[in-house]
Amino acid sequence: MIKLFGRMLPVLARAQRAPILPATQAVASQFRVLPHDIDINRHLNNGRYLQLIDVGRAEWLIRTGIWAVIRRNQWKPILGAVSIQYRRELRLWDRARIETSLLGWDKRWTYLEHRVLNDSGRMMALCFAKAGFRSRGRWVDPDDLRAQLPYPLSPMMLPEHVHDLLTFDETSEPPRPPLLRAFG
Repeated sequence: MIKLFGRMLPVLARAQRAPILPATQAVASQFRVLPHDIDINRHLNNGRYLQLIDVGRAEWLIRTGIWAVIRRNQWKPILGAVSIQYRRELRLWDRARIETSLLGWDKRWTYLEHRVLNDSGRMMALCFAKAGFRSRGRWVDPDDLRAQLPYPLSPMMLPEHVHDLLTFDETSEPPRPPLLRAFG
């Protein structure tokens, strides 16, 4: 936990000083693979990838002005799903970056892409995230968020691969027992 805060605090400080970017612009978060990031194979641990992506997502939220809207409204950000593909390994002391981009949204969820790239720009991992916001026991419509941003954000068509992930997400849910279906 302390290791994650050690990464998060400098990112948050840097993001607070940076100008606001439109949510459609990718935000790059730099990092270096440190000794506590590696596993017995001496490469970046699969779980650490997701933690670093969390840090990149936090930087994107701040840089796009979305975090200010979340805080002002006391919304709770919720991660609904993550899908990651590991392509190549990052080894100890390697420099890399996470590029976080908005793919679009629907009536409940916002969809993000996180590309983990090495120093030369080669893709090391690709992650898709489905995130939403809760307030007072309900889901916040992403249009409510868009309306409060300090810049206009036009509707976006979700890429086809996001629809494929949504299909997987919907079909991979285990069936609910009959008793729960009746009440829920």
